[in-house]
Amino acid sequence: MTRPVLELEQVSKAYGGLRVCDDVDLSVRAGELHALIGPNGAGKTTLLDLISGLLLLDQGRIYFCGRDITRKPLHKRACLGLARSFQITSLFPGFTVQQTVELAVQAGENTSLFASMQRADRDARLREPAIRIMEQVGLGQRADIRAENLAHGEQRLLEMGMALASGASVLLLDEPMAGMGPGSAGDLSRLIKDLKGEKTILLVEHDMEAVFALADRISVLVQGRIIATGRPEEIRANDEVQAAYLGSKCWF
Repeated sequence: MTRPVLELEQVSKAYGGLRVCDDVDLSVRAGELHALIGPNGAGKTTLLDLISGLLLLDQGRIYFCGRDITRKPLHKRACLGLARSFQITSLFPGFTVQQTVELAVQAGENTSLFASMQRADRDARLREPAIRIMEQVGLGQRADIRAENLAHGEQRLLEMGMALASGASVLLLDEPMAGMGPGSAGDLSRLIKDLKGEKTILLVEHDMEAVFALADRISVLVQGRIIATGRPEEIRANDEVQAAYLGSKCWF
């Protein structure tokens, strides 16, 4: 059996006496969209922070493509192919859409320090892949607009473009549809659906309609512990999951 692309073994993180992630075991297969859901405060964002290297765990192991990355810093995990988005969009407000994507393409090339210090918008090699990615995320007609002047939904799409431009094979998406209107959320949902199979995706999202439409498998995190993992139909029918979500089926 092929080893999962991303594998967590008994991962734990505590702040004082509060155990935010508690002996979490999780495996994400190559090319799948694996959703991580749970009530507010369950530890979902903390778990993404641990996987990306933004936080270091207290105990346990994290493997990426069979390689132990438990103690590797964030930038080295990114170089290996892990890209992370955040609940709050983080962009360069004064950069245009094209400049932003070109910079991400340049960073993803993993070239020498000298090369990375050159202006991305003056490097013709970066233009073609940047244009392709802008078209892919639906921002081809917004190339010359500064990031700060984009609508919120467009900013989320640009952040996705940056993750794709990095060349990452695994995308860690933290509530990418947060704050979006129905139209923008639909655009992003279609983009994520198109990426299935091409990228491995671990998705944290509160939009249950999107989660159950997109996910190949779902893991449910409650009070820092995974209580269930399975296909969407298995999670719908799981009594423990129903009880954890306010004892109701209305959440999906």
